Amino acid sequence: MAKRPIDLPKDIDAFLNKVVRGTLITMQSELGSKKVSPYDTGRLRSSWFAAEGNPSGAVAAEGTDGPSTDATDLTVDWRRQYHLTNNLPYAEVVCIEGRVVSQSTTWFHDFIYSRVPKIVDANIKAARL
Repeated sequence: MAKRPIDLPKDIDAFLNKVVRGTLITMQSELGSKKVSPYDTGRLRSSWFAAEGNPSGAVAAEGTDGPSTDATDLTVDWRRQYHLTNNLPYAEVVCIEGRVVSQSTTWFHDFIYSRVPKIVDANIKAARL
């Protein structure tokens, strides 16, 4: 059955919600991987937390060595604002200042400017109705 014009707003909302949700989940997953985040004890990669509205204040407990998956629990509405944050005291120097040993010093910049656009594109293609 053909789509009806009256369904267009609902279809657009569903499409945009899928794109935002998929992008958020993929970014959290990749930042939580040893392949992307610098790795020493695993706490940095475990401390990427997703939240709606305001940034999360969460930090992974000492000894945590697994990616956070809280983005999968969010009910996404594309009209709202979502944050993916890492609140470890040393996260800024690792991400922004590049004080790392196990990755390139530009790993975070490379992720944001090279990888994120590809993640968004992939989620746009995956969300097509």
